[in-house]
Amino acid sequence: MCVYSENFVGNRQFSEDLVQDVFANVWMKRAELCFDETLGSYLYKAVHNASIQFLRRQKMKDRNSAQINAKLSEAGYIPTEWTAIDSDPAEESEIQTLYRQALEQLPTQTRDIYLCSREKDMKYSEIAELMGLSVKSVEYHISKALKLFRKILKDY
Repeated sequence: MCVYSENFVGNRQFSEDLVQDVFANVWMKRAELCFDETLGSYLYKAVHNASIQFLRRQKMKDRNSAQINAKLSEAGYIPTEWTAIDSDPAEESEIQTLYRQALEQLPTQTRDIYLCSREKDMKYSEIAELMGLSVKSVEYHISKALKLFRKILKDY
């Protein structure tokens, strides 16, 4: 079971903890659960689900951590150099240049919608109301902008 979980999680210690949690939960709910000959498949499915949930939580933690660090950096609570320890200044400058060039290539309305979404943190519904568009139109413009950014910044 630990090896099965480790295939998802990629870390032996975490997989052992997940399997232990699954066994503990099964033991605590043993009176409620009814098993014939399917205990093994139930356990594998439970370990699978626990591993996937763990990965989702990790992904959310990483995303939230990056957002929090960016906000703290903007507010001046974390020096910028702490948030980008491994970055190369020349590469960062090149990426910023490419980003600005991509912004300039966007049609005016698409650029305005993208900037409202990403730099002003507005929701799609707020942007749609502000610009007199449908939410689907806003989604289209954001998708169009991101497609161009992916194309231009594909090497990074």
